[in-house]
Amino acid sequence: MTLSRSRGGGRQMKRSHGPVVRMRRLGRELRRLREDSRMTIEQAGKAIDRSDSTISRIENGGRKLQLIELRGLLDAYEASKEQRELLLNLFQDGPEQGWWTVYEDALPPNLATYIGLEADAATLRVYTLAMVHSLLRTEDYSRAIHRAGRPTAQNSEIDTLVAFHSHRQEALTRKPHPLELNAVLDEACLRRFVGGREVMRAQLQYLAHYAREVPNVTLQVLPFSKGAHAALHGSFTILDFPDPAEPVVVYLDTPGGNLYMQKPHDIRRFDADFGRLRGMALDEEESAQFLETLLEEL
Repeated sequence: MTLSRSRGGGRQMKRSHGPVVRMRRLGRELRRLREDSRMTIEQAGKAIDRSDSTISRIENGGRKLQLIELRGLLDAYEASKEQRELLLNLFQDGPEQGWWTVYEDALPPNLATYIGLEADAATLRVYTLAMVHSLLRTEDYSRAIHRAGRPTAQNSEIDTLVAFHSHRQEALTRKPHPLELNAVLDEACLRRFVGGREVMRAQLQYLAHYAREVPNVTLQVLPFSKGAHAALHGSFTILDFPDPAEPVVVYLDTPGGNLYMQKPHDIRRFDADFGRLRGMALDEEESAQFLETLLEEL
């Protein structure tokens, strides 16, 4: 089994504090062990009295692993003492639940998985088309977005969602390593009057503050005048993690559900698309001026 390598090149697994990333990493390492032992998914399932679909979900990080299952798989794969120690330490490292679990009843299906990834990410590269990204919204703008999406929801439900997204924004000011956000905002999301004139004025002021004053946030505006581009199909997010052993993830929030893309050719495509979008967009200073001009027009 080839173990994940740390930045220093040592033969050890870099620890993660987030439960979602921890599950994903455990799954990858268990898949490597299974393949090295020449066992099929079906054989691994029989070894611990679980279905092959359960083994597949564990390996993909989509199911929480139990300690008895981990020990059983390590036995079945005849893991070495070093391998057992590393995986058991990884299993026990960090909290069992993330901060977002208190909001899960109010969240859209499967969003908790994305939030877990976002919580462990070092950098987000985002392109937003129809609305301002959640990490950059004022509370009133966020409330208007959620009210439009859930017209029959109780006010308490909307308040919970607004509080949840406000909690997410703390990643931008956390210490010692704030989340780095590189965002390309389509002009469309800046022109749409979400919540009315005053709400939109406050939102644009908020964005201008980030553009001018927050060093770990880079904002670029992609104006209508630039014409067609590679992301007219919709918004996307690229998540990069502090540990180079953790694969980059592309996240798409679609009407049909949440998509997570990790195949190398998909990563290369979205990486190239984001580079082209940044090249087409106004630079940071021009983008700040653009926001200030919009404010003057209101």
